[in-house]
Amino acid sequence: MLSSIPGTDDYLHLTYDSGSAMLVVRWRRNVSFAEIQEGMRAAREMSYSHEAARWLIDTRHRSQLDAAISGWVATTLLPAVAAELAPATLRVAYLFAPEHMVVLQQSPAMRAATVTAQTHPAYTLQLLQDEAEAISWMAG
Repeated sequence: MLSSIPGTDDYLHLTYDSGSAMLVVRWRRNVSFAEIQEGMRAAREMSYSHEAARWLIDTRHRSQLDAAISGWVATTLLPAVAAELAPATLRVAYLFAPEHMVVLQQSPAMRAATVTAQTHPAYTLQLLQDEAEAISWMAG
């Protein structure tokens, strides 16, 4: 099922895979905070309607990462989604391009957002570069 949100097709591809019970959020380009919020609102609604506790978020087509947006996702969005899905545990696999992994390690602000996301008690999150590994991790 494709995202049917008017005006988002140029930056977001949102699907639910019933076979793996996984929500897939694919960012197609760099996005503004407003676009992130709108796209994640749609993802949250789709997740809720399917009770999808596995999220694959693909950022590989974005060339820029933003620590403030990452912090919002880690401390506001994902805990809210996890609460909605309880008692199931929200598992989030983030796909990053290799150059993103360098930014995550070198930028103090991105490093802090990453640590917060990976240690948050409300959900489980993993950073990966390979989609097959991400799918395998979520199944485990």
